[in-house]
Amino acid sequence: MRKKSLMILIIVPILLTGCWDQRLLVNRTLVNGISFDLTEEGKIAASVRALHIKSMGGGIFELHDELVEAEKPTVVGLGLDMDSKISGEIDASKAHVVIIGEELAEKGIHQFIEFFYRNRDSYVSSKIVISKGKAKEILSMEKEKSPIAFVILQILQGAEVDTVIPKKTTFTVWNNISDPGKDMILPYLERVESDKVQVAGVALFNGDHYTGTTLPKEKSGLLLSLMNQFSKTNRMALILGPKSNRQSISFSTRGVRRNLEVQVDKDDNITCKIDLKLNVEVISYPQDFKNPLNIKKINQDLSDELTKQAKEITNTLLQANCDALGIGRQISSFHPQLWNKIHWDEEYKNVQFEPKVKVNIVKTGNVF
Repeated sequence: MRKKSLMILIIVPILLTGCWDQRLLVNRTLVNGISFDLTEEGKIAASVRALHIKSMGGGIFELHDELVEAEKPTVVGLGLDMDSKISGEIDASKAHVVIIGEELAEKGIHQFIEFFYRNRDSYVSSKIVISKGKAKEILSMEKEKSPIAFVILQILQGAEVDTVIPKKTTFTVWNNISDPGKDMILPYLERVESDKVQVAGVALFNGDHYTGTTLPKEKSGLLLSLMNQFSKTNRMALILGPKSNRQSISFSTRGVRRNLEVQVDKDDNITCKIDLKLNVEVISYPQDFKNPLNIKKINQDLSDELTKQAKEITNTLLQANCDALGIGRQISSFHPQLWNKIHWDEEYKNVQFEPKVKVNIVKTGNVF
């Protein structure tokens, strides 16, 4: 019995060594960026950045990045067309960014997200972004030191930390599309020069359709705070005071506390009250040192200006029919009878928003 057990211990590890479904890196062409656009003929044009890896021996690899394009009436078959144009086995499982042109996004992005989400080899952490103009114009940019997909990824990660854009991936976007009680916002990119790309703000969605409305990056941070999606910090610059005595100030938000309350009266009128409290650090505040500084007044001026901007933002959400704050989710959870008898796409525009922002300066550094 002991001999049999010993033989099993020796033979089993030998049989288990190796990997039957291994995929060697040198046999694959990695895709690190993908774009989708709508053509003038109504077809779908796709572009990928294909990263070719060639072994030079001694653990040294040579990398070559190229742009490959394909065009089809639908998303089905695009992958096969791409594969026929690229040497080696195409692998999109590590596509860092998926860029969708704004014209195509207005028709809906469900089919493109589904294509990646249901594929067992897909990368569910891929960043999903909307581009101003054609997505290909961004993906086709050439960089000397690093492939453009990696550059875009770094730009997006930096903007996420600064609470300029939401953290959106294939996984979270798919969940948003399938949630009837809340709409999403996605990062909005634009090409500003022949070799530069920047975050322009956020694109507002209704379901899986881009509404054609965006919020600039100067206001997107406040929207994310209203959505309770504050990251590590958010920097803003404002002009305060009357026209006769305008005063500029820049500050960084260090902490956010939000309270959102949805109320329904006896006539089924919906009111959303949002109280937002911001702890901020003043970065710059040019001042007349002859006059004493009134911190209390600055807090009030900042609160008034940001409250005004918050009202403008909620009005924009209503006009775009974008329920980014998830009011529908609140109604479906706490007022199910009302939710079951209304059509939310039509009722949402009647919601009354009452945002209020209170600012508290907690740090001034060497400013004053």
